[in-house]
Amino acid sequence: MSVRVINADELRALVKFEDLIEPVSRAFQESSAKQAENGLIVMFPAATPELGDVVIKTGTLRGHRVYIVKVSPWFKVNLERGQPQGGFIGVFDADTGHTLALLNEEHYLSDIRTAAAGALAARAFAPTRIKTAAVLGSGVQAYWQPQALYRERPFETLLIWGRNADKANALKNRLIERLPNVEIRVASDLEQTVRSTDVLITATLSREPLVRGEWLREGQHITAVGADDPTKCELDAVALQRARVFVDSIETTVSNGDVLRAIQQGQYRPESVAGEIGEVLAGHKIGRTKSADITVVKLVGIGAQDLAAAEYVLENLSS
Repeated sequence: MSVRVINADELRALVKFEDLIEPVSRAFQESSAKQAENGLIVMFPAATPELGDVVIKTGTLRGHRVYIVKVSPWFKVNLERGQPQGGFIGVFDADTGHTLALLNEEHYLSDIRTAAAGALAARAFAPTRIKTAAVLGSGVQAYWQPQALYRERPFETLLIWGRNADKANALKNRLIERLPNVEIRVASDLEQTVRSTDVLITATLSREPLVRGEWLREGQHITAVGADDPTKCELDAVALQRARVFVDSIETTVSNGDVLRAIQQGQYRPESVAGEIGEVLAGHKIGRTKSADITVVKLVGIGAQDLAAAEYVLENLSS
């Protein structure tokens, strides 16, 4: 039985993050309705965690005709050389287990399905009107997430904060083309950046908290996408304590990133999480109860998202 191999260039030509917003919304809702199995393994084959990791995610959704296994490496050397990351999504027949396709995605589908999740976070949790948005970071998600936010909640000003000023300015120049109606500025003061924004996006590789809860103000929303394994952290425990925290998967989130760090420190409990984003999208829980609420959507990523992306690809390739 032949296996179709779909390369990254085909995927980039076929699917944009906007195409995945509604499929990912359905996947979140089905996952929160206990219709999914989302597996997650994180490996660190490089000399230190900072140099590289490999995330393996599995995803099934009850009643769907396929399931997926994703191998998603991130190695610093690729970033330094300006080349794509490796990785693929294996798509399998849910009735027979036969391999249907290998999506040689070079992290592209992973990136845009995360952008789709960010758009949904904005839709369900961000204030209705936004004047200023800010992104911490200058990498791939720092590029995608402001675009995802703008699609759901147009804003006037975007602040970019990054440790490397050259990379932050390069990101600014890329986003000017994508967000021509937005004033984009590079910021140097982290605290002031956090304090001055209506919606904050955290998209860094930080392994220690960057955002302090005391800096947050009423009505803010944070979409946190950077801390996606047990070694990383962007938000301190006070930020979580002050906010209504929603996650893509409670099981996954309590074992990774900001929530895990706060639990390990004895400053947060798993039951303090307000719910899953899928529960809010389905109307089973309320995200923002009043305008003064501080909301956090913590995205680690679940296999059901990748399954939704893979289904979209296969359906549109054959159409």
